[in-house]
Amino acid sequence: MKKKNVRKNQVIIAALAVMIVAAGYLNFKSGGMNAEDSSPVSGTLSEEGMTAADEVLLDLNENEVQEIEVADEEDMEDLESGETQSPEDVGEAVLTSTAAAQNFSAQAKLNREQMRSKNKEALIEVINNENVTETLKQSAMEDLVDMTNRSEMEVAAENLLTAKGFENSVVSLTKDSCDVVVCRESLTEGERAQIEDIICRKTDIGTENVVITTLN
Repeated sequence: MKKKNVRKNQVIIAALAVMIVAAGYLNFKSGGMNAEDSSPVSGTLSEEGMTAADEVLLDLNENEVQEIEVADEEDMEDLESGETQSPEDVGEAVLTSTAAAQNFSAQAKLNREQMRSKNKEALIEVINNENVTETLKQSAMEDLVDMTNRSEMEVAAENLLTAKGFENSVVSLTKDSCDVVVCRESLTEGERAQIEDIICRKTDIGTENVVITTLN
């Protein structure tokens, strides 16, 4: 649209030049004719008292105003249909992004707890089963304690991540690794190091076994 307006302005300028030359020629011609006729008026007068040159200039001014008005209307249409977001649109986008992150975090934690709950029930059944050997019962009890500890460490790490500005993060621990999902489009090296430090402080997992994923 901007290129179209530039071309339109160039056409208007060219038309102005042509019309001015034509007006000058008409003035010259009209002036010469009146000199021969000894007329006191410089130029042939129309019924409204205007010379031909004046009529040309009047038409030129009217056309110029009309072109300018059309160009202004098109510029207004460009502004109205432009891709520039209003503050309200930006605010809605931020709210939508935040809501999506909150929904993801809540759903991931719910799925994690549901899986843990099923595993806990299975372990308890093994522990209470009279037909199971003591060795299996002992193993089931250790797994149950380990699961409870991992759950507590996950919550502790998530709370500290939130306190440090990494809201809606999800921490998932296994016996020898930790997956962290951060609701950010990207992370700096410093932020990754900070997350790894939090995981190491709140869990028994080393930095080499921490996997950080951003939520795009």
